[in-house]
Amino acid sequence: MACRPAPEWELAAAAAKNILPLTSACNVRCVFCSHRQNPPGLEVFFLPHQSLVAIRERAAFLDRGKKIVIGESVTRILEGEPLLNPELLPILAWLRRRFRQTPIALTTNGTLLTPEVVAELAKVKPLEVTLSLNSASAEGRRLLMGDRRPEIALAAPRLLARAGIPFSGSIVALPQLVGWEDVERTVRFLAKAGAETVRIFLPGYTHLAPPELKFPDDLWDELRRRVASWQKEVSTPLLVEPPGLTDLKAEIRGVLPGTPAAAAGLRAGETIVRIAGKAVFSRVDAFWRLQAAGTVTVETEAEGKARAVQVTKMPGARSGLVFDYDLSPTAWEEFLRLLSRERPKQVVVATSELAAPLVRAAAFREDLPCSLTVLPVPSRFFGGNICCAGLLTVADFQAAIGATKADLFVLPGIAFDAQGRDLVGRPYAEAAPGRKVVLLDA
Repeated sequence: MACRPAPEWELAAAAAKNILPLTSACNVRCVFCSHRQNPPGLEVFFLPHQSLVAIRERAAFLDRGKKIVIGESVTRILEGEPLLNPELLPILAWLRRRFRQTPIALTTNGTLLTPEVVAELAKVKPLEVTLSLNSASAEGRRLLMGDRRPEIALAAPRLLARAGIPFSGSIVALPQLVGWEDVERTVRFLAKAGAETVRIFLPGYTHLAPPELKFPDDLWDELRRRVASWQKEVSTPLLVEPPGLTDLKAEIRGVLPGTPAAAAGLRAGETIVRIAGKAVFSRVDAFWRLQAAGTVTVETEAEGKARAVQVTKMPGARSGLVFDYDLSPTAWEEFLRLLSRERPKQVVVATSELAAPLVRAAAFREDLPCSLTVLPVPSRFFGGNICCAGLLTVADFQAAIGATKADLFVLPGIAFDAQGRDLVGRPYAEAAPGRKVVLLDA
């Protein structure tokens, strides 16, 4: 795996998506860390602690109308623990002065969320924290993350709640290492502590993963069944990632208490069919339209019964509804414009095994002016059970496309960097040499 300093164009591209990487330094050693399973030839970038001066320069790319994200993975930049950056608090304070009302989202492993740090974070609201807890037991944190002082992270939810900082919890579920009881205990611990949502990530592994991280294919189904069972007893929305969706129905996963959606009486399990009289395209569409709207009428269906409620809120304020992520209407509209512009007779959309059913669901609703083939692309480069679009390589696309004939091949833009290169540096056009290939952002 080639690891080089992150180039400025990569950092600028991240900022254009409202993501600010601050460091690649990390103070834990998670057994599930993807970087420990990467195949040779992968091009990744290491990021030293970023200075306030550097962040001020990149802020020109930020959109003040969208949430600023810190601590999340960015393309091929190694993500680290943002609280390790000695200038994090000055950076946050400057961002708050520059973007007065823009929410900031911070993801952390919790090892440094001391009372003093939480008190400083409270000064830069609106701020939301994602706490990668993974286990609610000291033994589990030590085993899964190599956390030498697990008591700090285990106390963090209470501190965040007292400081009035909304937080969500995340768990990488590894029952084969810690047992199902530990996974369930962690979900319930976060819910009881006041987490707005709890995301339970289905464990992934490559062909280079050690034997203890590999598991039968039915574990994902077992985890989904157990989460559905826990959800019946926990009011906090529990989201499995990836959700394994096969349709675009805007089903409500959860409703946050004390929000406009809760006041309107919307309930988990209802499907939103229209907002302000206009049909809803997908879960993503419902989420963003409600976010943008002011007071609006929402029509739902559940168990064959239809009803309409009024959601009263300010434009741009969150509705309080929680959805799984599916397909962006913006991406689909761009795809339709592409077809109108290129006028192909045969089109192949080559995408991940996770996204393929959703593209098919969208295509089923349309009277397309061409023949469309949706081609699921297995991840041969990473192997194991990796199945997301962002980790596909040109070689993966080549193997799936083979001799398939079409006038136009459409690939997911998330698999390529701002220069159109995949994770090993190959240009996307090589996925189907001599044929028309375009990228489409989700």
